[in-house]
Amino acid sequence: DVSFRLLKGEHIGLIGANGEGKSTFMNIITGKLQPDEGRVEWAKRVRVGYLDQHAVLEKGMTVREVLKNAFSFLFELEEQMAHDFYTIDAKVDEVGRALGLADIGMEKDVTELSGGQRTKVLLGKLLLEKPDILLLDEPTNYLDEQHIEWLKRYLQEYENAFILISHDIPFLNSVINIIYHMENQ
Repeated sequence: DVSFRLLKGEHIGLIGANGEGKSTFMNIITGKLQPDEGRVEWAKRVRVGYLDQHAVLEKGMTVREVLKNAFSFLFELEEQMAHDFYTIDAKVDEVGRALGLADIGMEKDVTELSGGQRTKVLLGKLLLEKPDILLLDEPTNYLDEQHIEWLKRYLQEYENAFILISHDIPFLNSVINIIYHMENQ
């Protein structure tokens, strides 16, 4: 029985005890689960990005290629408008360094990575995509302190909307401007 609106630039923290429905709510928003009743409505042409820790990364793709894939929509728009494509490699390298992926090796095949390293790659790709609405479920789980600090600064300056689930309350409080507390009642 949830009803809310998410406006441009809102940074929402979703909190509540384990089993209260936070991840179920995210699964309904992303279309992985159908609600018993009601609906989820999106504005036209809104781009939604979700950190899916179970996404499949193809053998033979490098960390760099996955991160560069974040800009695929720009390559598709290339014929319609001019973009600063020369900045893509710099952005990919910046995020790669910030999340510790450069230390792992940007040319490493993604299928050789651990689960935590894959999640970092997917998080990096998602942040590079800069969707209109960013959905993050426990994004700090596989990050060390230095990477969490970088993510904190990144999210504080994120101009678009996001919904964040995190048990790291200091991190949550430092990046959000609205809290929704879920209780299973």
